[in-house]
Amino acid sequence: MKIVVFTPNAIIRQRLVDMLGTVAVVASDDAAVCAELADADALIMSVFDYSEAIGRAATQSPTLRWVQLLSAGFDRVLRHGVRAGVQVTNAGDALTPSVATHAVSLALALQRDLPGMVQAQAQGEWRKGAGAHLVTPAESTCLIVGFGSIGQEIGRLMHAFGARIVGLSRTARPSAIAETATIDQLDQFLPQADTIMVAAPLDASTRHLIGRAQLALCKKTALIVNIARGGIIDTEALADALENGVIGGAGLDVTDPEPLPEGHRLWGAPNLLISPHVAAACGPLLYRRIADKACANAERFLRGEPLQYVVM
Repeated sequence: MKIVVFTPNAIIRQRLVDMLGTVAVVASDDAAVCAELADADALIMSVFDYSEAIGRAATQSPTLRWVQLLSAGFDRVLRHGVRAGVQVTNAGDALTPSVATHAVSLALALQRDLPGMVQAQAQGEWRKGAGAHLVTPAESTCLIVGFGSIGQEIGRLMHAFGARIVGLSRTARPSAIAETATIDQLDQFLPQADTIMVAAPLDASTRHLIGRAQLALCKKTALIVNIARGGIIDTEALADALENGVIGGAGLDVTDPEPLPEGHRLWGAPNLLISPHVAAACGPLLYRRIADKACANAERFLRGEPLQYVVM
């Protein structure tokens, strides 16, 4: 048995090595991963390091049976490939608390115009009447596009503020806090939404799921928050919508392209709050949670038991 471990994070790496013992082979770079995959049974790594070369090696490896991602997303595995029959699992709900908190933080910052107040403070300006346009989640409608683990936690938090929650997913499942529907009903719910939270995975079916036509359906006061993947929203359409007042504002932790290049029009778009893909960050707590999920799945793999958090 051979399990390749590839992560720059010392906490996660050491936990895996301690648990796996001699079964673990630690790779230091792409080339080492590709070489070790030739006869490896499993690969544990972050999706952000899943390169074209690793995808090619994972597709060609005759022995590979499992890829454990140290992240929630799996878009790079879809893009770069893996051999058919190889199970791909993610970090489950390890990232859920921090990502959901960040999503709600972006929404609240926009609703209470914190960026405008920070700007006024920097200019030493006491803006009279600044509260005239402020809103609250209470008695508003929060539409969550992608009602999985992260989407449901966003819903729980927004519901606690008094918002009506509508959760969209591929298969609508009953929820105690939300009205649920399928994601192909997006256009039906957009006109009702005060806040739109994007928490869906990026694949062929969700790329540019929110484009010019969808933005035109939104309220002029609607706020859009994306903590999933930048490609789910058409960037040019979003920039146009912000510049022309089609929607009220947006909060982005992810962009397309990413990182956002210097001089990109989104940097200057009005009513836009950007964070640099840090929604999951919460220091050692996050690393421990990710390590727990990866180690638990590794134990299952070694015992021949069904894996958890299968995404492919």
